[in-house]
Amino acid sequence: MKYLKIALITSMVAVIGYLYLFIPTHIKVSNFTESKSPELRVVRLIDNHALLTKTVGKYYDNTTKKITIDNVEFTLNNALSNMIQINVQTSRLQLKSFITVNANSKETSTISWFCDFQTSYNPLQRWLDYNEAVKIKKASAALIQHINEFVQQPVNVYGFDIKEITLKDTILISTKFPSKSRPTNEQIYNAAKELTAYLKSHHKTALENPMVTVLENSVNDFTVMVGISIDGEIPTNEKFSIKKMPVFGKMFVADVTGNQSAINNGYAAVKLFLLDSKRPTPAVPFELLLNDRQSVLDSTQWKTRIFYPVM
Repeated sequence: MKYLKIALITSMVAVIGYLYLFIPTHIKVSNFTESKSPELRVVRLIDNHALLTKTVGKYYDNTTKKITIDNVEFTLNNALSNMIQINVQTSRLQLKSFITVNANSKETSTISWFCDFQTSYNPLQRWLDYNEAVKIKKASAALIQHINEFVQQPVNVYGFDIKEITLKDTILISTKFPSKSRPTNEQIYNAAKELTAYLKSHHKTALENPMVTVLENSVNDFTVMVGISIDGEIPTNEKFSIKKMPVFGKMFVADVTGNQSAINNGYAAVKLFLLDSKRPTPAVPFELLLNDRQSVLDSTQWKTRIFYPVM
């Protein structure tokens, strides 16, 4: 019996010693994930509560305004620069945590989550707090993983599926004209018809539908450039010019379905994408008319591809 008591006391001392040795008084909990998204895109997401709650889908309760993962509740606060504070609550703990975003390169970043808290000198309390910390770590890992998966799809952040492409050997024939207002479809297609007639006179073929660039001038009128890609060079004149697109040049592209308002939204989205990528643009953007607007009378069904040159 004496030896049993000694063994029991020894075991209790060992357990308590383990708790104090391996569970610190100041518990730190952290997670991070590498993202194939630039820093500013992730910052744009965490600064937008409406978007951020979409990242977790069913885990967000619109009534309580809380994200709940494995019985751990996360409540969003306002973002500050590249950081957002998130309150964490479990059955035993109420804590402040933070998500931060840091750039690794122009195209990648690290999304980190962390919090810390003081535990008790009471061994049982210490053990229970440790188990809560393990639960919080698991839930926060799921949270930042949801954020990462969401933000890596540009359509989720910008509203358009923006992609980067590499140009092939492309030759354009183009013409330009002034306009007192935004050009009509009739003006654009009349210019395209003149281009088509000219290239046919030189036995060349149009490879794609017309491309258009509309530049607004300081005096509130417009310069309109219309171009068509062709299968070889032809002579130029005062009205028609040839432009070779840079081989292996880079472009951000986005497809838009809708009228001019939708197209403007597409341009605005690509500009934000460009800003977040921190990539310079060497030339003006342009658009490819994917369907024939002369025959598609419903402007909500226009299909347009926006091209934004980047370096």
